[in-house]
Amino acid sequence: MNGRTFAFAVAAVAIALVLAQVLAPATTFYHSWQYALALAIALAAMIAYANDALRGRDGVRGRRALVAIAGAAVVAVAGLASGLLGPDTARIAGTPATVVPIPALGAAAFFASVDASGIARGTASVTLRRRGAPPITIDPGRRRLTGESLLYLEPRPAAYVEEFDAGGERLTVTQPANASFLSPVIVFPQRQRIGALDVPLDTFAAPARHRVVRALYFTPQQLAQMGHAAMRADAPALVLAMATDDGRSLGIALAESGRVVSLGGIRVRATIGSYPALAVASAPPLWALVAGIAAFGGGIAWSAVRAR
Repeated sequence: MNGRTFAFAVAAVAIALVLAQVLAPATTFYHSWQYALALAIALAAMIAYANDALRGRDGVRGRRALVAIAGAAVVAVAGLASGLLGPDTARIAGTPATVVPIPALGAAAFFASVDASGIARGTASVTLRRRGAPPITIDPGRRRLTGESLLYLEPRPAAYVEEFDAGGERLTVTQPANASFLSPVIVFPQRQRIGALDVPLDTFAAPARHRVVRALYFTPQQLAQMGHAAMRADAPALVLAMATDDGRSLGIALAESGRVVSLGGIRVRATIGSYPALAVASAPPLWALVAGIAAFGGGIAWSAVRAR
């Protein structure tokens, strides 16, 4: 392997490391010294080759290869800056039909309303609105680069709760401890430790029947760990603990998604799925990625052309 080929290989690795910030952002590795060191070593290798090429030690093709090396260096420097100087990933949690300001971006996040089927499918989106700029809608599984920030959604456990009386009449669901007081969607903002398990917790109420329900979110593996034969499910389920307004216990029941359970004189149906939080990660600016990668590819192609 000659020096030019080695420099191209190192440059490609550096570009891949920087692109990883966009393609797989949910990690703290990009803010670590190991990540910075890897990019710094790649930059040092590229600079060493560029110095030789400028002195004519690799001929005409070496000078042409400088375009590719310069493009890769732009990408590597942008990735190094976003990793070293950029803030850690921030996660903004909201509830359906609410707005959460994000001062660092000069924007506000609008969390979409959602019904039971949307919770089950995990299809809710978040829209970012900024003064004097078009709105940015982030859908599940999509990423958006804006300035030096990467926006994407992280699904979190959620459930759409419906309550009925003995005659089948729908009861109003409230959430006394949450901002979305009248929302039927619970998003489990708290945690509860049960033995070795640490599980999501939320609370909702049926004020017409003076009932308060604590809902604990369990995966099938966590239910199996509890060791209760009656508490088993093949999919995530809720353990509901109902009490009266004055704290008198009315029982516990396992609520699987979409199934009605009777507890404390009322019936509860919980559709279990997910609702997103908005993640804001630091990332290299789009112009640096596009220009740098274009120059890298063009430089490689130019250097491969036989000089006359």
